[in-house]
Amino acid sequence: MTALLTLPLLAASTDLGPGTLALLAGGLLVAGAATAPIMVTGMTLVQRLTPEGRLNEGMTLAVTALLAGIAAGAATGGRTVEYTDPAHGYAVPLCAAALALLTAVAAARPIRGAVPA
Repeated sequence: MTALLTLPLLAASTDLGPGTLALLAGGLLVAGAATAPIMVTGMTLVQRLTPEGRLNEGMTLAVTALLAGIAAGAATGGRTVEYTDPAHGYAVPLCAAALALLTAVAAARPIRGAVPA
């Protein structure tokens, strides 16, 4: 996802005249296509890692965190676009995805029931 989010940023930073909008739309489509598999994977991990009998709380916390992240990202992106170049607004989700990737790598631990590689 982090790598795919570079596509809208690159497209918005490129000035190809009338073709820029089509390039941006394509970059957003490709980057957005990765959203559903990532959400399914995340919710599956929540389901597997949440203790039995606490799944409702686990899913509620995951969805609440997701919505808080969307709200914070929208506010940060909007402020970035308002006070800098509009193309810089596409750097906000890229930075957020990179931070999430680094956090996941740093906190990586074996998952219960996972088959060793």
